[in-house]
Amino acid sequence: MATPSPFRLPSDARPTRYSLTLTVDLKGFSFKGEEIIDIEVAAPTTQITINAAELQIAGAQIVPTGGVTQSATSIDLDETHETVSFSFSDTIPRGDAKLSIQFSGTLNDQLRGFYRSQYADGQGQQRLIATTQFEATDARRAFPCWDEPDIKAIFDVTLIVPADLAAISNTNVEGETPLPSGMKAVRFAQTPKMSTYLLAFIVGDFASVESTAANGTVVRVWATRGSEEQGRFALETSVGLLAYLNDYFGIVYPLSKLDHIAIPDFASGAMENWGAITYRETALLYDPANSAANTRQRIAEVVAHEMAHMWFGDLVTMEWWDDLWLNESFASWMGTKAVDHLFRDWHMWTQFIYEDTNVGLNLDGLRASHPIEAKVRNPAEIRELFDAISYRKGAAILHMLEEMLGAETFRDGLRAYLAAHQYANARTEHLWAALEAASARPVTAIMDSWVKQTGYPLLQVEAERGDSEVRLNLSQRRFLYDHLLSEDDEDQTTWQVPISVITARSAETAAQLMDGPRASVSLRNDPPSHPLDWIKVNAGETGFFRVNYSPAEWDRLGSAVKTLELPAADRLGLQNDAFALMRAGFIPAIIYLSLIEAYTDENDVSVWSDLSGNLRSLEALLLDAPFLSRFNAFARSLFSGIIQRVGWDARPGELHLDSLLRSTVLGQAGSYGDRDILVEAEKRFARLTGDFGSLHPDIRGTVYNLAAEQGDRSTYDRLWDLEKRANLHEERMRLLGALTRFRQPELIQETLERSLSPEVRSQDTPMVVVSAAANRHGRDLTWQWAKDNWAELDRRYARGGFAIMRLVAITGDFATLKRAQEVEEFFEAHPVPAAKRTVWQSLERIRLNVKWIETNQTQLASWFADRSTA
Repeated sequence: MATPSPFRLPSDARPTRYSLTLTVDLKGFSFKGEEIIDIEVAAPTTQITINAAELQIAGAQIVPTGGVTQSATSIDLDETHETVSFSFSDTIPRGDAKLSIQFSGTLNDQLRGFYRSQYADGQGQQRLIATTQFEATDARRAFPCWDEPDIKAIFDVTLIVPADLAAISNTNVEGETPLPSGMKAVRFAQTPKMSTYLLAFIVGDFASVESTAANGTVVRVWATRGSEEQGRFALETSVGLLAYLNDYFGIVYPLSKLDHIAIPDFASGAMENWGAITYRETALLYDPANSAANTRQRIAEVVAHEMAHMWFGDLVTMEWWDDLWLNESFASWMGTKAVDHLFRDWHMWTQFIYEDTNVGLNLDGLRASHPIEAKVRNPAEIRELFDAISYRKGAAILHMLEEMLGAETFRDGLRAYLAAHQYANARTEHLWAALEAASARPVTAIMDSWVKQTGYPLLQVEAERGDSEVRLNLSQRRFLYDHLLSEDDEDQTTWQVPISVITARSAETAAQLMDGPRASVSLRNDPPSHPLDWIKVNAGETGFFRVNYSPAEWDRLGSAVKTLELPAADRLGLQNDAFALMRAGFIPAIIYLSLIEAYTDENDVSVWSDLSGNLRSLEALLLDAPFLSRFNAFARSLFSGIIQRVGWDARPGELHLDSLLRSTVLGQAGSYGDRDILVEAEKRFARLTGDFGSLHPDIRGTVYNLAAEQGDRSTYDRLWDLEKRANLHEERMRLLGALTRFRQPELIQETLERSLSPEVRSQDTPMVVVSAAANRHGRDLTWQWAKDNWAELDRRYARGGFAIMRLVAITGDFATLKRAQEVEEFFEAHPVPAAKRTVWQSLERIRLNVKWIETNQTQLASWFADRSTA
């Protein structure tokens, strides 16, 4: 039969049930398996083709219902397309059959498929675990299967493992049978009908803490033995989230248990295996004495994201990876909504703008971006989709759509969608149809402009101010950073844009849908004797677009920022829009710099976080500028007021966000050379003993980083010593990050060399490399080191998605055409199929950096000189 891609399986047979037994040999880093697959044969055939990769197939047999067993006459492995074809001498008739396969494989060290992880237990003994990561196309590395999301089946799993170890899978243990040679067979209950990439097996010395949710679901948090008590916060949060999600979706979580498992080596943050969610330790384990406030929030966010997947992704799964966003965007949006329900004082929707909306806007402003719905044909293209478009942009447009339709209507549509497609698959159009039915609005027409097109609009606002009203004339064009390269952009793409406006007169917003290249909004001066002052489009920053104003309107908005009249979400978005418009050449750099001077009295952590990130990006462009020291002085002046207000130590009754604000602004101001902060950080680091408790966890990372930035070899050795003695992985990550912050090239080089040694977990190496590249003193040498060690980096991470894209992206901060040519030539000689688009994006960024510096250098030099003499 014809197939749409050589990487897609033929449709002449489909599985309905897998009976799978795996024997795990941790000492030999291997496994053996046998499976009996109930299949439905659609048409007579002599060959069955399924997915398999990096497996040795010992044999295969098939028996049709009521027929005779026959063994495969040939077994043909196709390494390129990751398939195995079983040929039989007699025709297999249409109908039901059982396919039996015997196979073996290696527990690899590449954090994908069925892999091994090593860690030191509480007594310092090295221990091994075996675990899985199957998304997107790596179940085929553990057992031969139909490894496509729309080919769902039921799984009966048995794991044969050492008798002293725990075995965890998607469902509850149904029975254990002792076996010779110190082994046991652990049989699990039948799974629901599900996709292969959601299956999971975990084997190791794990222990758990447990609770029972209100609906009777058993909830557990697992960790390597001795660390399980650090799962208490995640456990309590999970129970609360389950109650909320059961109610919100109107469908009760269908499994009898929900396990959260902390894995010592894990490539991403977490994975939504149905009923057996796996995590990095830092995304699940919380030590009240040693964990920071931001870790507590991250755990809540990641747990909520993964639990939302139990419905969006697991219960209802996208038909094909083109619609990955149906899984990831919904989990990101719903995760924020659920955490906001549990922790109202965290102001999650303001944080959402900084963490999701703006990250999506930043990537999607590149010409080398891609639509939310992106056509993919092979595993490498699938892995490329796991980026800020599928996660962050998608989540932001869902937030925008909920605001447009109303929260209750939106929920009603989601419930209908889930009910109609549970235990099956769906496409984007199915979701739009459900929301159309619930809202009686043309959701498909509106949202197709957002999911099928690359990019987003820039709205230009011209205000005609009269005595009785203000008329806003709006025009839209595609926002592109490469407007900086050529203002003659012929892109005529338009979007259906929900317009909302907030004014100085009223917190109520005027709203309408802009469905063409131009629109207008009329606002009354009521009474006429008090004309409207500032006016801001995109109230609350719920829309996924940018807005530009005339210089006079920017001035009015700057005044509203200074007095904190604008809500925090709008202050955040206004600053981010101005920065992006400045980077793209739509407004002069001095308009942005003048605007951010209005933020000296800012008090919101999300606003400061976003502003800090943009200042770091600006600093990276000015590293070779003769006025860099003046830029640093300017940056210090911005932070001086907030530093005095937050201080170094928590005050009685402080809230969660106060802790986040302190660590954000202290670290940023110290990096610009604030002497008082640097001296205090040095004192606190000097007082630190082997007892980490002498330094509050909320500021440990800041102290470590600032000590390193002004430290020497003795500081470096001490940080490594602390890293080796730390038991909590969160602590080790703080220390590893600090070890990339030194100014001495030889120390940065040593950290990079150690990152590939057993001293640093494989999962953490990309973080070390990215952090070293972000250090102005390490940018060039990190790139050279990466090129010198590319063979190992490619072996470990090239097929994993997130990690390889992060490694490639370190090149995007360069700012010379010579570097652009070097990067292009390197990746032509060393292709990275899973990060091909990231290479294009980095090259685009480098060329934009070059042009921006050329365009702004003289004007900025003059502006900073005037400030220093004022």
